[in-house]
Amino acid sequence: MTEFSSTEERIAFYLKQMEKAMPEIKRQIKVYEEAIKSGKKRKNKIEITRNV
Repeated sequence: MTEFSSTEERIAFYLKQMEKAMPEIKRQIKVYEEAIKSGKKRKNKIEITRNV
């Protein structure tokens, strides 16, 4: 686990991690939205990956 000397450093670290993950999260949301619009009843398999 990373040690931080200040709250600002901790927040900056976590924001950077979130920025790395956001493209994959947005892609997954888009897949779900498209499935809802198309009226598909079948569940789409979404693979969740970790971008660290």
